Amino acid sequence: WSRIYARPSLKYHFNKTWELHSGLGFFYIFYNLGTDQFEITPWQGVQLNWPNFKRINFKSQVKLEERWSFLTDNWDSNFEFRFRYKLSGKVHFVRLKKWSIPFYGEYFLPLHGKINELYQNKGRVGVGLGYKPVKDWEISFIFNWQGSRSGPKDNIDVSDYAYQLKIKKVWRRIILKPVKVE
Repeated sequence: WSRIYARPSLKYHFNKTWELHSGLGFFYIFYNLGTDQFEITPWQGVQLNWPNFKRINFKSQVKLEERWSFLTDNWDSNFEFRFRYKLSGKVHFVRLKKWSIPFYGEYFLPLHGKINELYQNKGRVGVGLGYKPVKDWEISFIFNWQGSRSGPKDNIDVSDYAYQLKIKKVWRRIILKPVKVE
């Protein structure tokens, strides 16, 4: 199977430590055997950016997702409400300042509903190599391991390895302070 997705998001910084996040995911899953799947996933979350050191930083993120999944042969749909927790971080190189080693661990917990998906994961971890050519662009190649299942009725116990190429662009909105006129 293969998956392509776009996940635009917004975040609000309360300060350097706390952020609110919200986004909308669009996923298309291509199955070698069986019907392809399209998914729309709005989500909300909060992130704690702590602890931070000179060469390594950590982030803890809690998300709630509303997942709508559609089979592309007849457009039957399913819904699932899901909790996610992700601990991530980056190790920054001393001499190669544009390069880093991103890493993460993530856990998924369905809270309500069920999506009929062939491959379902319960948790995953990853490590990779990141490059930041300019301030607002980042490219990462991540090697992922996830516990999953190989069929719709199987238990979650199979180890899958997946490779991920992430391209991230940040658009910043600068809020200007009012100018005092004397």
